[in-house]
Amino acid sequence: MRWIYAMIVILVLPLAARGEELPDGGVTGPEVSSALRHAGYPADMIADQSGAPRIRSSTGKVLFDVRFYQCGKELRCTSIGFTAAHRRRGVTQATIADWNRETRFGRAWQDRNGVTWVSLDVEASHGMTTAALEANISRWISVLNGFESFLAG
Repeated sequence: MRWIYAMIVILVLPLAARGEELPDGGVTGPEVSSALRHAGYPADMIADQSGAPRIRSSTGKVLFDVRFYQCGKELRCTSIGFTAAHRRRGVTQATIADWNRETRFGRAWQDRNGVTWVSLDVEASHGMTTAALEANISRWISVLNGFESFLAG
């Protein structure tokens, strides 16, 4: 019977060690850039007007940004937001409302110029692992692809 418990520990231990702990208090641009690249996406670091990090990336079909919010002096930021514009005109408010009603992750809206946007916020103030960061990137890509399919629909 003890060998069963030993086998469970041996099998579960590598799963627990898969995600490297990131420091408490948020994430940095380089950490998110690294996770994007590890997931197979480009990551061009720039700074926004306030000096906070910003990343430009793409799925190959759709461009998106990663914006950083509530950043400390070391530019460790407690939340990030993935955003992408959908350039097709004529998306109605009813279509956007349908998306927002039917979809749990990812919110859509239109700006004053009629450009339709989709976004996903990630709260990181209590830290996370690299595996959790990569899972959030994967969720974002799913939201983005789902939104494109929904609008093409």
